[in-house]
Amino acid sequence: MSTTSQRLGWGQKIGYGSGDFAFNLYWQGISLYLFYFYTDVLGLPNAMAGIIYAIGSFWDAGTDPIMGYLADRTRTRWGRYRPYLVFVPIPMALGYILLLWHPDDMPVTSLGIVALIGQLVFRLLFTMASTPYSALMARMTQNSEDRAGMAGARMLFAYLGAFSVVALAGGLLENAENDSDAFMSLAIISGLLATAIFWICFAICREPPESDAEELRPTLKQTFASLKQNTPFLIVFAAVILMTTGVTVIGKTMIYFFEYQMGDRNGAQIALMAFGLTGLLVIPFWTFVTLKTSKRFVWMVGSFFLSLALITFLFNPAETQNAVILNYIAISFGAGAFAITFWGMLPDTVEYGEWKTGHRVESMVFGFATFAQKSAVALSALILGVLLDVIGYQAGVEQSEATLSGLRMIIVFVPLAGVVSSVACIYFYPLSPQRHADIVAELKAQAQ
Repeated sequence: MSTTSQRLGWGQKIGYGSGDFAFNLYWQGISLYLFYFYTDVLGLPNAMAGIIYAIGSFWDAGTDPIMGYLADRTRTRWGRYRPYLVFVPIPMALGYILLLWHPDDMPVTSLGIVALIGQLVFRLLFTMASTPYSALMARMTQNSEDRAGMAGARMLFAYLGAFSVVALAGGLLENAENDSDAFMSLAIISGLLATAIFWICFAICREPPESDAEELRPTLKQTFASLKQNTPFLIVFAAVILMTTGVTVIGKTMIYFFEYQMGDRNGAQIALMAFGLTGLLVIPFWTFVTLKTSKRFVWMVGSFFLSLALITFLFNPAETQNAVILNYIAISFGAGAFAITFWGMLPDTVEYGEWKTGHRVESMVFGFATFAQKSAVALSALILGVLLDVIGYQAGVEQSEATLSGLRMIIVFVPLAGVVSSVACIYFYPLSPQRHADIVAELKAQAQ
């Protein structure tokens, strides 16, 4: 696959990264608002909301490796992965509308069934596009610095997508006649915009032609054997589960904190926008530091700042909205480092696995990585649903001091546990930039 060793221009990097804007119109809408939509708009019990959310996320996660296996065997005149950016977006947009549909005059059990169906349909379609898109990075280039640049561009667009979702949702929730209409409008607008951006991403990105060696794909048994021996991948797999479980709770709880602790739900929209804007500003910084040091170093340094910001939140008196928003900005600064390093590390593990076992299984690497990411999201929903019941949270009523104190504990200690344990994993990540370059050079020599 010598063509993938060619350096990429910034046009290709930005074109690839634009796809994550579209994905995050959906992903952030789900991560930030869906749990609240279930508890405070549909009126589902906390535990039921957590279970439905978790089932959908585990379903999403479980289909990722399967989709990776199928995408790896796709052959079209447009390439292996790009066709999914053309044909899946319209069904996915319709699935998002189903996900945020609020049927009237239905008992709670029926609402729960409708919500679950929406989860299963939308998340399957999301997987059918997101797994090939993620694997596309590994096919476009084998250069580690280019991949760091692609990861930076991807995360810039991801935060821009998050910022756009928050701005759009905040305006709709403020001005719509009711919350259910606001969420339906959010689904329609997001679907139209995402579809257009997916098609732009398809038009800009390019895949190298298939070589004869690549036509001989490893069997399923060989694929799993390769992943099992890929130590860097296994380390990233474990670290991303731990980190994502913790960080996801931060976004899910923000709207609860502002509505019930600060008495101003609109403040959550401001905080979320500040969170996303901070990510936009710090991604170039973390990308620069990554290029000058290593992905492992940036993960650990970012985790230090994130942990410090979380501990500060525990003692923040929350007397003013600005003080809380500044605290969330500090949290976003640290979290931005994780976003860069995860997507930068992952494609490098593809070459390690190929060097170690002789089998290149890029789509399965990304399939299992997104499986880890989405499983962590499911786990965070389960944890949040259970803990909200434990602290006595009830939707739409004034919360007791004990409940508010418990909410703060959830916001701080669940993420902190994920951050610290992920660092314990990533400390052992063995691929420095030079080590990866040596592996790529050795693979080239073997191919000649």
